[in-house]
Amino acid sequence: MSLRRFLYLVANDCGDCSYSLRRIDTSRFFFGGSTEGTPTPLDSSGGAGAADPSAIEDGGHLPDPMINLFPPRMELDPGSIGFMLFKNKVDEGHDKVVATDNMGQSLICDPDLPPTVHYLPSMASPKFSPFSLTVGNSLYVLDAYPRAPNGRKRHSFEVLSSDEDHRSFKSKAWYWSPLDPPPHVYGPSHKSHFIDSYTVVAGSNIVVSNKDSQQTYCFDTVNRTWNKAGNWVLPFNRLAEYLPEHKLWFGISPIEEGYRFCGANLVASLDSGEMRPPLVHRLWKEYAEPPPEWSLAQTYAVHLGSSKFCIIRFFEIGKLHVCPEHHESYKREEELQAVLTGVEVENCGDEVRVVKHKSERYKLDVNSSYRVL
Repeated sequence: MSLRRFLYLVANDCGDCSYSLRRIDTSRFFFGGSTEGTPTPLDSSGGAGAADPSAIEDGGHLPDPMINLFPPRMELDPGSIGFMLFKNKVDEGHDKVVATDNMGQSLICDPDLPPTVHYLPSMASPKFSPFSLTVGNSLYVLDAYPRAPNGRKRHSFEVLSSDEDHRSFKSKAWYWSPLDPPPHVYGPSHKSHFIDSYTVVAGSNIVVSNKDSQQTYCFDTVNRTWNKAGNWVLPFNRLAEYLPEHKLWFGISPIEEGYRFCGANLVASLDSGEMRPPLVHRLWKEYAEPPPEWSLAQTYAVHLGSSKFCIIRFFEIGKLHVCPEHHESYKREEELQAVLTGVEVENCGDEVRVVKHKSERYKLDVNSSYRVL
């Protein structure tokens, strides 16, 4: 698998409600050869190979945004835009980015320079917090807060597909098709229906987990049907990626403090693709504990291909203040730092190990929210 050259940082400026998309060259997080440096094996404790985030070299300024978008604004709604990666799994072309707004309007961006944007048909209904998975030439988009359908007005799950050349987004052959939501949305209304983790199994099955119900469901993209996988959940937070060269799924796990990088087996046998309760292979931690004023806010693990990942951690930096009227102390978040680290999964005899390459740190606008694709 070829190495993905860029990852994408989405920023939502809470002041003017605008959204920007930046691309970051991933080669800067990996050693190009032995003359540049040697990767360091990691362990699960944040000891060997780990670094204090506050001591990591400042990477300077982020690249300028490639595009800036503004969502439709309603009287009491500032609007929102969801961004999703549409992976190119067929040829040597690069990935695309799909954006959908609070009205269900959608577009696709080719993030080459200069970037090009093409409008797509509108979705059947807008999504509150969308995420996506690419299967074949189609993009499956699911709301992280799915709900039961309400006639034709509410669809939490849709697929973007085409009957023609998938590489041509100028064609009018692209269309959205609504799909049935995962079955747990029909459960008790007092339980959260939030989708905590998701992945693709056996190349064509979309698997989602809901922690509140402790249930996992599998969607067959060929037959377009849901089935219950089991009364357990995936050991990941958000997306997990399958690495066939290691026969394991990898992602960020919440099962131990610190949201560590995790490798796990999800199937009884690779031939059948039949799922079973996950077997966690091992956990790794690429950072040492930061100073107490640093708090981990979000973590992403972006698969770049060739067994390489970029782990992105957002840290909020707060300072203690004392209220003069009530003489009570409180913490105010005054800085936001992003630490990006290149790691690589390797076979070491019968074991799998993870080595750390290079890290960079960026200061971000504390008044914006961020997402990584």
